[in-house]
Amino acid sequence: MRIRQVTIFGGSGFVGRAMVRALAQKGVLVRVACRRIELAERVKTAGDVGQVTVMRTNLRMPQSVAVAVAGSQAVINASGIAFQRGRQRYQEVHVGGARAIAEAATAAGVDRLIHVSGIGADRRTTTNPYIRSKVDAEDAIIAGFPTATILRPSVVFGPGDAMFTSMARIAAQVPFVLPVVGDGLARVQPVFVGDVADAADAVLERPETARSVFELGGPTVYTYREIAVLTLREIDRRKRIVGVPASLMRMAAFFAEIPAVVGITPQITRDQIDLLIHDNIVRAGANNLATLGISPTSAEVILPTYLDRFRLGGRYNQHAPA
Repeated sequence: MRIRQVTIFGGSGFVGRAMVRALAQKGVLVRVACRRIELAERVKTAGDVGQVTVMRTNLRMPQSVAVAVAGSQAVINASGIAFQRGRQRYQEVHVGGARAIAEAATAAGVDRLIHVSGIGADRRTTTNPYIRSKVDAEDAIIAGFPTATILRPSVVFGPGDAMFTSMARIAAQVPFVLPVVGDGLARVQPVFVGDVADAADAVLERPETARSVFELGGPTVYTYREIAVLTLREIDRRKRIVGVPASLMRMAAFFAEIPAVVGITPQITRDQIDLLIHDNIVRAGANNLATLGISPTSAEVILPTYLDRFRLGGRYNQHAPA
């Protein structure tokens, strides 16, 4: 690779960590820029001694962003928040952060900029604050760095994910039933976190991917009911799958968000409820993993490696009763 050093904003997060590992394996120097460096210490082991460094950076402070970008030939923005709390607001982090990163990358003469967004970020008429901020963030990136590449993954899965792990935990804790939002017929195309990381690597290897958008999804489209069935099968539990009206789920999410004021992460938010009643799949004809020469990984291959701990009796009980 002509690129010797990459700065990854959000490199301590779920997707960011996978990108750090993928690039470190290629021998690239990786600078992890994040607000809380104590959460990023473990990513240092992704490479050789000194190959992965951590730098404290606040997206609301453009000067710290500029320092994190200096000296890198490529920048990846994998930062983001799942809910708003205190000064961490969607517009400030997603949009303001994207603007600061794009402007810093341009000023530093960076060759490539990759922005991790999400499927649905083209819904320009949306009233969902989370999705709206993703739309505005893409606009800010392109305005500040016109040759940027945008990756829009569907729901990302892998060890410690927010979908399969959360659903398995609920199934293990709630007796008799497993709830899904609404009728559970909205479609989703889960993509393996390792494939998203490989997509970023492939984009950096190919100059022709500049000024492009890639929608990343796995090999299978599921409904959320089918996701629930798959999860229950993997953890060897039998539950009745029950649809809960979105209005009731939003009410529950409202109360779940209250502890976030004092720093407790909510199990689900009202914005997430809205996402769960809309399709989240790759559009026909869109640039995708196949465009980058990547064969998407099936969820059925990966799920047994981390959901088995939710089996009745624990990880090593392969034949637990229902």
